[in-house]
Amino acid sequence: MIKALSILSLSVFLFSGCQSGKTTRIDSSQVAEYRDLTIRDLDEFSSKMFPRLMRSPVTQKIGNRLPVIAIGPMSSQTTVEFPDSIRINGLRNIITQSGLARISGTSSGASMNEFITFAKSQRGRSGSNLPDFVLTQQIFESREYQKKVINKTYRYILELVDLNPNSPSLGQVVVSESEDIIKMVRK
Repeated sequence: MIKALSILSLSVFLFSGCQSGKTTRIDSSQVAEYRDLTIRDLDEFSSKMFPRLMRSPVTQKIGNRLPVIAIGPMSSQTTVEFPDSIRINGLRNIITQSGLARISGTSSGASMNEFITFAKSQRGRSGSNLPDFVLTQQIFESREYQKKVINKTYRYILELVDLNPNSPSLGQVVVSESEDIIKMVRK
């Protein structure tokens, strides 16, 4: 059935592509589900998870202003790889479109220790331009092998780490959200 839909989608695409000057969009219901994690999956789940992070009482204590967030370290232990720039761009779009926070910058190459060390150096200073939190992203893959299928489970985690230099929880994860994305591959 899936092969038939894929062949049908391909033939519709090829034949419609021959018409000059016209672009045809294939109905997503005709496209088979991807067998691996996609950037579309990450964007879809991020758009659900980020608003939940921002509803936390911790993020509401910032005062009468939007929290300022830096996009920080990203890690991935999967067989599928995405460039950090694509992952950062997706998160940046989700944060700005949500209207729940402002972005101070991105530094996915910096370690969490660098963020914390800099925040500690700002203790006692007024008007610091530090972000309130660092947003981290982690993805883990696990596989379950069965007789005719492989179940791939991707655990996707977004965390906010406190960067307030005067906070007792400086450097600690203060809010975390995770989702499992499950894909099935027939052997």
